[in-house]
Amino acid sequence: MGHAGESLLDALYRRFGPAINRRARAMLRDDEEAFDVTQDTFLAYMRSEHSLRREASPFTVLYQIATHKAVDRLRRNSRWSGVLGSFDISEDEAPARSGEGTGSHEGGMARVEALRDLSLLTDGEPTQTLTAAVLSFVEGYSMQEIGEVLGLDRKEVSDLLHQFAERARKRSARLTRRSSS
Repeated sequence: MGHAGESLLDALYRRFGPAINRRARAMLRDDEEAFDVTQDTFLAYMRSEHSLRREASPFTVLYQIATHKAVDRLRRNSRWSGVLGSFDISEDEAPARSGEGTGSHEGGMARVEALRDLSLLTDGEPTQTLTAAVLSFVEGYSMQEIGEVLGLDRKEVSDLLHQFAERARKRSARLTRRSSS
């Protein structure tokens, strides 16, 4: 790639690095892990840049890669806790912050447990699905907000989440049986 590739990476890192690092830190609650995920995200972006969807902005792609890499790190150390609940999907325009009683959307330990559970349920899911699931079920984003982050319309987000929720219910039932035996 040479000098031009390096300057592109530098420019992307200067522009988006702080936001990507905040994303990783918010998910992992560990500065060192977040730094590693941030570095890995930009390297993965540069390696796969030629195959990326051209309609997606660099930030959208970086955000999805960072989410995926953070969830991968959580998955390695996770055990099923069952905190996530029933995977109800709110079609309202109002933000879907249904789990506020558990604290999963406020950034407490319940949120970390919910992310760990989700990391087990999203193994093998495409990056876009994983990002939508984290934004919906852990962070409480509305369909509209998820669509803005991912560059999708509400219908596409709804379809994506409903299909994921169906798979996640089956996986969570298996994980619950396995953890109780």
